[in-house]
Amino acid sequence: MDTLRGSLGGFVILLVQVCNGQNTGLIVSDLPSFYGHNGGITTFEGYVNQFATSDEKSYTEHSIDFAYYDFEIMSMEWNGNDTLFFMEGLSKSIFKMDHFDIWMNHSMFRYVTPVHSGLSYTISSRIAYDHMTGNMYWTDALYNWIAVQPVNANDNTKYKVIISDQLHSPGAISLDANNRLLFWSNHGISTFIERSDLNGNDRRIIVQNLLWVPDIKCDPDPTKKTIYWADNLRNTLESSDYMGGNRKVIYRSSNIQLFVTNIAVYRNVICGVENDDSFAFCVDRDSGRMTWQKDFYYDPWGMTVLMDKITTNTNPCKDKGCEHICINSASGAVCHCKEGYDLNADSTTCSAKHSVHGKGLIISSNNSLYSVDIRLASSLPVNATRFLTWDSPITHIAVAANKSKVIFAAQDEIVMYDLVTGKNTSLVSTGKVSGLVYSWIGDDIFWSESDTGTIKLMSLDSDTKTDFTVFSGLKSPRDLAIDPHNDKLYWISTLSDSNAFQIESGSFMGTGKSTKQSHLYTNPSGLFYDVGHTALFWISGGSLTYYDESNKFHLRTAHLMQTDTKLLIYKDYSISTTGDNALRVFNLFNEKDTHTVRMSDVVEVNAFAIMDPSLQQKETNKCDENNGGCEHICVPDGSKGVCQCGFGYVLESDGQNCKTKPIENNVAVAVDFSHGMIYQISINNQPIKDISAVDIPQPADPLSAVYNPPDKNVYWADYMKDQILKTKLGSNETEIVYSPVNYVVYSIAIDHSTGNIYYTAHPYVWTIFYSMIGVIHFKSHKHKTLINNIENAYSLALHPAKGYIFWIDGAGTVGRANMDGTDDVLLVAYGTTALTSITVDYEYDMVYYIDYDRIISMTILGSKQQTFHLNPGAGLSNMAISGGYLYCTATYKQEILKIDKRAGAVMTGWMTPVPELGRLETISVYSDSDRPSIHPSCSVNNGLCSTFCFPLPDSKRSCGCPDGGVLLEDHRTCKGVKICPMTILHGKFSNQCSGYVGSSCDYECYDGYAKSRPGKLNCNKDLNWIHGGSVDLSQLCKVIETTTVTTTKTTTTPTTTTTKTTATETGSTGSSGPVVQPARLSKTTPDGYVSSGTFAAVIVVIILVFIVLVLGFIYFMYRRKSSNMFSHAKFVNSPNVPEIAVNNDTMVDDRYTAIGDIHQPTPASGQVGMENPLYKIRNENPTKENMDNTLSEQGFKTMDLSHKF
Repeated sequence: MDTLRGSLGGFVILLVQVCNGQNTGLIVSDLPSFYGHNGGITTFEGYVNQFATSDEKSYTEHSIDFAYYDFEIMSMEWNGNDTLFFMEGLSKSIFKMDHFDIWMNHSMFRYVTPVHSGLSYTISSRIAYDHMTGNMYWTDALYNWIAVQPVNANDNTKYKVIISDQLHSPGAISLDANNRLLFWSNHGISTFIERSDLNGNDRRIIVQNLLWVPDIKCDPDPTKKTIYWADNLRNTLESSDYMGGNRKVIYRSSNIQLFVTNIAVYRNVICGVENDDSFAFCVDRDSGRMTWQKDFYYDPWGMTVLMDKITTNTNPCKDKGCEHICINSASGAVCHCKEGYDLNADSTTCSAKHSVHGKGLIISSNNSLYSVDIRLASSLPVNATRFLTWDSPITHIAVAANKSKVIFAAQDEIVMYDLVTGKNTSLVSTGKVSGLVYSWIGDDIFWSESDTGTIKLMSLDSDTKTDFTVFSGLKSPRDLAIDPHNDKLYWISTLSDSNAFQIESGSFMGTGKSTKQSHLYTNPSGLFYDVGHTALFWISGGSLTYYDESNKFHLRTAHLMQTDTKLLIYKDYSISTTGDNALRVFNLFNEKDTHTVRMSDVVEVNAFAIMDPSLQQKETNKCDENNGGCEHICVPDGSKGVCQCGFGYVLESDGQNCKTKPIENNVAVAVDFSHGMIYQISINNQPIKDISAVDIPQPADPLSAVYNPPDKNVYWADYMKDQILKTKLGSNETEIVYSPVNYVVYSIAIDHSTGNIYYTAHPYVWTIFYSMIGVIHFKSHKHKTLINNIENAYSLALHPAKGYIFWIDGAGTVGRANMDGTDDVLLVAYGTTALTSITVDYEYDMVYYIDYDRIISMTILGSKQQTFHLNPGAGLSNMAISGGYLYCTATYKQEILKIDKRAGAVMTGWMTPVPELGRLETISVYSDSDRPSIHPSCSVNNGLCSTFCFPLPDSKRSCGCPDGGVLLEDHRTCKGVKICPMTILHGKFSNQCSGYVGSSCDYECYDGYAKSRPGKLNCNKDLNWIHGGSVDLSQLCKVIETTTVTTTKTTTTPTTTTTKTTATETGSTGSSGPVVQPARLSKTTPDGYVSSGTFAAVIVVIILVFIVLVLGFIYFMYRRKSSNMFSHAKFVNSPNVPEIAVNNDTMVDDRYTAIGDIHQPTPASGQVGMENPLYKIRNENPTKENMDNTLSEQGFKTMDLSHKF
């Protein structure tokens, strides 16, 4: 097709050309729509850097619509003279419009002419024009190559692929004709910008840490040596020099994601097309300020600038005389030949390598072989060229592309045909061939024979041409496939005991035979191993199926093959057939991109194979195999690969794996929303900050993160997985803490009194109407909902020492409640614009919150509100406080802002902008010099609460249970919670001991006994006390040994006699200490001698003790009879009081049991129960304070119990 008569007639010039108008301006294309619009072009006449949104006179607008045909202009280039080139998506072609000008009113503009046909359909491919040589370069994201072709060639097959190795979905492309450099974006495991010379040589990666780059442009001034690009997932327009240095974020959108499709550069402005929101815009490249915006009715897509091209050099190709293609290289003009041709010795003319397409399909139809251009995969019209006729039907084909040979099976032999000489060679006689493949690594052929049940091998570089049996005893092997880089064969065979099939594999040496897929009942066929995707494909049950041991490849769409039985994979396309003259083509990643090609010259397709020398490389790049062994990035270096790490990581000593370097103090933890990362950023006073990634599992979508220094974990929320997780700092050890189903977690905060995690969450299902604030137990990960009636809860902050929780409501309010969710109030009810974040200053009991471009301060009671800091244009996002400063993230800043807490001023020069960072969201800051907000009650043994201890104002606390749990009458224990035994023989636990699992308790022994285990005991999950090992409570308190000194009658030297004395043995002495009798050294005393004075004193003491006991007994009996005292009292802490059972399975010390469990008189009876002395006494009408079991001073009162003894 020489011309496409897609008429542009019927268009209307919206504005009349001004006589003295300039042929300069901006060109924007828009896409077809469902409303009869076929697509169009709009030009904006004027100097683009002077366009102003507020001044429509700064430009003149002209528009036309295409007639008769839909045009999807995906990319445009101006040649600097009078021609507009564009890539059109629907026809998969590159066109040119001659005699184009800014007014679009020339008569020759009614026709467009094709330059190249046979592109793949993808929205990411782009074109770049060399105005010096007249060459057009383009990327093809599905063929995964970069190609070049002269725009004035009469033969649109005169193209050459200059780069195909190590390309993964290449997209954006730009060139500097004066400096002879080519730039493009590569979207593989990682996204980066790479450069080369215009021949595709001298490749190097210059910019990394990118996400998705739709377009790149070089500065029109070649002396600036600057490239510009858009990154949609980073929401940015950026720039760097030609080596990747001096990287700068020029503009960042406030949207979560941009959808810029094309950009253009004119003097000091960068312009772009935003397709999602249907507008074109320009920003100042120095300030990042948007200078112009124009809305479109239809969806805009393509963009370029119509202006003069700067040429600093002469065209070296002008007089070179190249027959096909001339490229301007660093050393001068170099001739190249189109695909399928070789350069002759004269370095200017070209000769065909052979009679088939350089990149094509070899097809057998009955007894003939045909060649078809491989670009039929993208719907290029098919002209099948017959190049061989044989004397019997050709059933199987294999291609040795780099040797220009076709190997085929016909009847009972295998034949090799030389495409260059036209000669054929019979290689071997065979049985019934059922599969044929070629290994370009060893120059070997393998074939299967269904009748003999064998797989055989022959080496083509051997003079003897001897065949060897690799596998035997197979049942009807067929559809042989090969992975030559790993010496592996695959085939389909029949199961011997059924009608099912299986896919097997084995090595070239006949070893390692194994079954990959078994009991396939749908008659699989078309087995094909694709080296590019490192996956095995086949057709089963009418669908495309695959097997990938590395789990790297994922088929994202359903491909229905209907009755097709033959299959091959080329780049990102599958090609299949039923055996008739039709080929069915599927885009592996876009189910809408499919078509059927019928070949008029071909009767039926018996077999087909790919002819593409670039696919049969003997030595693959190291990066192609398991990413070169690199954990993160493998950078190609010839046939080798060099491992590099992502931003925030460092390479380990093995040269392959990556690690992080934790920063544990004076650090900010910030979420990078764009890259799905969490970073630690040092907050020292050096402008260039240390930045280290938190090694969270990828891919991830963090939205909020906080660091907990005690356990060195970073707690973070993944908004796509509905999870709150924790990752150990310095490792990738990650654990799911809680999953709030149907909610997106916006913010996280930690109560450092208890370690519990508070969060805000917003529902994403229509059946839930309000946001909530919840809390998660730090150890058990049990959950409790605190507040569930907030319209749109965003950020939250805690002040545990004061017992308060604060939050931002997207409805425009600021709220506060007790940390158990009670007593919620609005501190700010109106007058806000766009609230985003809140934090608390523990030192001065102040609250700060962000409202659009200002930070407001107030007391924790909501008083003294005032604007603390104003920062228009920064896009204030989130903040935290450490010491005397606020640290703030901002949408339009690649740095953390440090703001003086007293003056409200930004500390300029504190942090150098980091362009590798994406959009920073939440931030939390930690320093050893900061004193955390700690609640006095909850911080000690969890406030004696079994599960949740909630800090309250005035140093009080309340206990709580998980959702659905029941708090017992002691107001501390949740029903079903078990505790460790609480009775110690001859001792007791401290009053601050709860006995719950995980508690750590001290204990004391009674007089006369000493602790056998110093330090605290821990209650483990098995309800046992441990202290290094298991502990016997009956052996914790040991009797104290006493020492007495006596004398003997035969010597004056004292001797020591040791006796054991217990509290009961000391009787009336009441002393538990050692008794020492001084020896009389002046004279000796016979053994057993007792003086008369001593004897009399002992008798008197005994009589007095007896009298006291009798009188005490009489008084006791009198009081007992008259007042019923002790009728239901319990002897607290007595070692002789037996344990009581609670819930039949929990042993509880009686001092931890509320009096209500024993005796609880009702108010109607006028009785008052006795309260455990550990707690404040209850009145007849208990107050909320008392009900909370707040620990404070002990109280006692007189009891009058009516129960009889």
